[in-house]
Amino acid sequence: MNIRIFRFLALVLGSMWFFPVSCTTGILAGTLTISRIDSRDIEKGEQAHPWFFVVADTPGAERPFTVVELRDLPKFESSTPKYSFLMPRSSDRLKVNEYTSAAYQLLSDGEREQTIEVTYSDDDKTIWSRYRARALGIMPLSSQMSHQGYMFQALPIGFVLGLLVYGVGRFLRKRFRATA
Repeated sequence: MNIRIFRFLALVLGSMWFFPVSCTTGILAGTLTISRIDSRDIEKGEQAHPWFFVVADTPGAERPFTVVELRDLPKFESSTPKYSFLMPRSSDRLKVNEYTSAAYQLLSDGEREQTIEVTYSDDDKTIWSRYRARALGIMPLSSQMSHQGYMFQALPIGFVLGLLVYGVGRFLRKRFRATA
């Protein structure tokens, strides 16, 4: 590569103007990393996130499908006369209110069983719930969450990454000055 490109890269990385960019990038990467680390594999015995959502087909209802929290499932089953956890379409989306939406996608579709992933988003978090569904029952498989609180946990990661990038840039600038 051309030495001018390395000099320009050193100038940018060692600039105080680039420091906020590298911090922000570190926070975003840290938030994604924390979300991945906090994912739960229920099949391996891990506990599902407190918010685990399933969808149900409820014929005759106003909405195309119903979203139910796992902890509210017994109440839903006893109060809803006609329902099925097998979904008729391969995917669908529902706007619950101005800040909240739910969507599902069939990952596998059999005659008696489906694997479904539900994405539930509100102004504070996004939850991905994956489960195996039969007409009248479900078996949770995994869950993952992205929460605003993860951003605060990622602040130190972003700051350290920003300092590291800045330090490397300053080091390279000094090296290029010494060789010039």
